[in-house]
Amino acid sequence: MASLSPFVKHALYKALYYVLTWFVAVSFAWFIPRLLPYNAVEITVASMERSLTAGGSMISPQEYKEMVSYLEGLFGANEPLWLQYVNFWKNLFHGNLGPSIAFFPATVNQVIARSLPYDLILIIPSTVVAWVIGNIIGAQVGYRKTGTLTDRASMVAFVALNNIPFFVLGLILIMVFAVELHWVPATGYTYSAIPRLSWTYIKIFLKHWIMPFLSVTLVSLGGWVLGMRQLIINEKNSDYMNYGEALGLRGSILARYAMKNAFLPQITGLALSLSTVVGGSYVLEFIFGYPGMGYIMGVAATENDYLTVAGVFVVIATVVLLANYIVDILYSVLDPRVRAAEVGA
Repeated sequence: MASLSPFVKHALYKALYYVLTWFVAVSFAWFIPRLLPYNAVEITVASMERSLTAGGSMISPQEYKEMVSYLEGLFGANEPLWLQYVNFWKNLFHGNLGPSIAFFPATVNQVIARSLPYDLILIIPSTVVAWVIGNIIGAQVGYRKTGTLTDRASMVAFVALNNIPFFVLGLILIMVFAVELHWVPATGYTYSAIPRLSWTYIKIFLKHWIMPFLSVTLVSLGGWVLGMRQLIINEKNSDYMNYGEALGLRGSILARYAMKNAFLPQITGLALSLSTVVGGSYVLEFIFGYPGMGYIMGVAATENDYLTVAGVFVVIATVVLLANYIVDILYSVLDPRVRAAEVGA
């Protein structure tokens, strides 16, 4: 270790830290649902029994026990807890997240592969659009004279926008555009709408996509505007800006310097925001019936499907921690004081 460069030591230290964090987080996600006082397999069998008896069929106690035994074997729930834990890690390192109870016979891998694209196509564009527009507006507002009536009024609007929950704005959009104007459907997108490159499918998808997109974009916009405005104000009051003004530099040149320095924290914020893409938004997706990761997480939780919940959490934890690791490394490259503080270099 002594011969390694400070940067490599810092990168290894951070990698070890995040790997341990990931291991603990995934282990908790696996253990906690199994400590709850219910048997997910028996709940699933009871649900199947209700469906069969509703159709006039009857299940004997022996058949019921055989179904429970079969599903416990299928889901690995008939093994000791420690062996289930060991098998979970073995399968995880082979990329196998196991079967899904709520979406049976689909596997957790298939459920995630089916839902993840919907979050990517929703959260990435909405986050990037909100980031670009929010930073432009925030820079303009921050560089202007603050404390005016226009500045205060705009701040009230952006603070309100930043603090309104996604689902509240979503319900308002549903009331306006779906209930009153009938421009778009409130909910109703299902997996039966098989993705294909046709105008018919694209129009159906866009009708169900536009309101979740607006909800995420508008709420995120307020935060980016407020953040960029404050960063620009801090830059305006810094010594180099005062020195530039004393030298008689034009306002446009000073504004360019201020924006360059203010953008670094905003880029970090964008990277962290994008890392949460895979998690989707449970409440928002449930309101709009949008079939992303948040939606399947909610369905899995209500159906006591701890296998799918754990699988989705593994994906979310992996992406979020990986993004944090990349940001930490970038920060250590841009600011050597960061790695010096942690590895003593």
